[in-house]
Amino acid sequence: MNQEQKQSNLSYHIESYFSRYKELIITTVICLFLTGIYDSINNQTAEIKKWYELMINIQAEQRIQSIDLESLKSTLDNHHTQSTVRLEEHEGRIRALELKITPKQHLHPLSQ
Repeated sequence: MNQEQKQSNLSYHIESYFSRYKELIITTVICLFLTGIYDSINNQTAEIKKWYELMINIQAEQRIQSIDLESLKSTLDNHHTQSTVRLEEHEGRIRALELKITPKQHLHPLSQ
């Protein structure tokens, strides 16, 4: 057998091998391709799930902070109201003292 016959014989075997297993090879390639797509989708889904959970946690944290801010606002409003009432009471007492002190000063001869 010469070199050309060996190559021809080899190419014949390769062709017969491919023709015999052609459907299996094509199916395998398609399966590998689909597996790659499936893995990519799974990875993207996992990333989306992580971002979703992160966003849910951020929203929960914001809700907690919002509740804290509402209670703080309520506390500040109460303090402001109580402070205003106390200030008005003190102003009333000061006016009452002014009314008592002022007439006495007008009656004093040095002030005239």
